Amino acid sequence: MKFSQMQYQRPDMNYVTTHLKEVKQRVENASSGQELVDIIKDYKNNFDKDIQTMSSLAHVRYTINTKDEFYDKENEFWDENLPIIETLSIDVSRAIYTSKFRKELIDAFGEFYIKLLECELVLDDRAVPFMQKENELITKYSKIIANSKIKFRGKTYTYSQMTPLLQNTDREFRKEAFEARNKFFEDHEEEFDQIYDEMVHLRHDMAKALGYDNYMSLRYKLLKRVDYNHEDVAKYREKILKVFSPLAINLRKKQAEKLGIEDFKFYDRALDFKDGNSTPDGDYNFIVSNAQKMYRELSKETGEFFDFMVENELMDLLAKEGKRAGGYCTSFDKYKAPFIFSNFNGTNGDIDVITHEAGHAFQNYMSQDMILPDFIWPTYESCEIHSMSMEFLTWPWMNLFFGKNEDKFKYSALKGAISFLPYGVTVDHFQQFVYENPDATPQQRKEKYRELELMYQSDLDYDNEFLSKGTYWYCQPHIFHDPFYYIDYTLAQVCAFQYLIKYLNDKDKTLQDYITLCKAGGSASFFKLLEIGKLENPMTTDVLEKIAPQLETLLDEISERIK
Repeated sequence: MKFSQMQYQRPDMNYVTTHLKEVKQRVENASSGQELVDIIKDYKNNFDKDIQTMSSLAHVRYTINTKDEFYDKENEFWDENLPIIETLSIDVSRAIYTSKFRKELIDAFGEFYIKLLECELVLDDRAVPFMQKENELITKYSKIIANSKIKFRGKTYTYSQMTPLLQNTDREFRKEAFEARNKFFEDHEEEFDQIYDEMVHLRHDMAKALGYDNYMSLRYKLLKRVDYNHEDVAKYREKILKVFSPLAINLRKKQAEKLGIEDFKFYDRALDFKDGNSTPDGDYNFIVSNAQKMYRELSKETGEFFDFMVENELMDLLAKEGKRAGGYCTSFDKYKAPFIFSNFNGTNGDIDVITHEAGHAFQNYMSQDMILPDFIWPTYESCEIHSMSMEFLTWPWMNLFFGKNEDKFKYSALKGAISFLPYGVTVDHFQQFVYENPDATPQQRKEKYRELELMYQSDLDYDNEFLSKGTYWYCQPHIFHDPFYYIDYTLAQVCAFQYLIKYLNDKDKTLQDYITLCKAGGSASFFKLLEIGKLENPMTTDVLEKIAPQLETLLDEISERIK
């Protein structure tokens, strides 16, 4: 079914409440393990998928146009009622978890299903008012960004539309564009501080109400991190600091030399080549049609997937006024359909989207026949392996988009991915500080962010008073929307690097390992999925030390091919 034909209907909350209470009773009254298994399958694959699909449809249509009055109201409805639905669903999960038919549950759905239930059970109805207010604050932040109006050289841009300007070959132009974007955040400094301060206290109070010392402990459970804790993450961050921070600094030194810039600043980072970065050789239609050719040639599975996406209008990719910033992939599981949302802006980032978000969508497409919808999407760090790896698995087709500049694209992509790791762990480290010190003032948070970003990127020079006081994190939506969902990108990036190195040596085998991982969906924990995908664990092995020199060598080889 095409996206435009998918019917949205706001659920009747009286029916939802009654139905979930009835399901809970049926679970509690099940007379056999098989009856319980059948009840769960029916509940999850019908009611649960319907609710998820209606919520996703409302979310997507609202983010496509935050000025749409109908979906603005629907967004408010879901902000208020999704926490209620979630807590009623958790009552059902609690009844399942405490059932005397544990053995039959494990036989039908596996041990991991029990672990997922344990993670769910940290919430109860005490969390509802906190979650409702949290949703309201997230929407408030998103609206400010989506409705941004940034004036630059006589024109007005949204935040998303500013990105190409920051890659201009004229240094003064770049700096001026950078300053214009920064001014937008500076003008809203007090508002962002207030929203975030309220969020932090709200989340901390919710954690305390649910019996946790702080929000970080609760959030790790909500993120279903069953293999590792924040102490393991801290040790992993130290590895990035030791191995990848020096490598990223060295790459920026080389970049400065290539550009002929002695006083290298932050606004120079986005430009890799004196004559300009690679940009796609065509517009939206050019990109989508070449992506279709690429995915058909990559594999039978990816070809069928992308044809499905195009035929059913399951992508909204162009930047426009009122559209939420950024990109994401979601799904309408009732229709077994993923959906890609983005803001094309004419840069090489458009190709990152058509590969990164398509990696998410491909995994969802391959996992739609799971026995329960709980297993369709894995945890975030596993999700990001599919997306970041697809960026590299599509490299042999980059000439379709960039022609003679394909190596410029590959260089920027690989250099950017390496340089991202120190920034990624900065964001995570900052959030640990924030939620371990919920009463820190906005000023103290900024000072800590500044301290941390200089620890992981000692060469950082904004040449801007506002950013130099520790405010760059305002533009990182995950900090507001999805606390602690950022270390996931770095873990997945290390896994994607492994696939890249293996792919250059054995394309067919690597691609099969990747597809096998996608088919596994969320049926196992992160560490187990690494085994399924034949990947070394970034937390428990020396894989970072192994791959860093290989990546540097590969980058040098690509650089030598660029005329």
